Amino acid sequence: MTQAERIAKLTELYKQAASLNEELPAQLIEKMSLYGQIYEILGFLHAEAEGDYGLKEAERKEVIASVFCLDQEKTVKEREMKAELAAIPKRKEEAEARKEAIRWKNAREAVLEQINIMKKKYEHLVNVYQKGGI
Repeated sequence: MTQAERIAKLTELYKQAASLNEELPAQLIEKMSLYGQIYEILGFLHAEAEGDYGLKEAERKEVIASVFCLDQEKTVKEREMKAELAAIPKRKEEAEARKEAIRWKNAREAVLEQINIMKKKYEHLVNVYQKGGI
């Protein structure tokens, strides 16, 4: 499944979850199930973004190494500075990839927290329905 397909599936799952009534235990369980699927997809997106970040980091290091090795006539410091300057675009790409990875990780953690809240709410609802009060 591509990233675009995963994001489309997330949208669909969130829409389904939003249509459910959390005051009804059966629907709350269904909502938790949907959020479990959301959590799984977010895990894939986070892993994919971490992989992209790793690739961007490798590309940056490759640029630095290749530029550093080009001109053996210059001092080490001059070669280092030239290599760092050449790697600026790759550093920016790397930072963007890292930001994306953090975004998916945070989204996944937020969904897990929502699931935990729904579990507590479910326990409360079951208690109310079984005992007739709080």
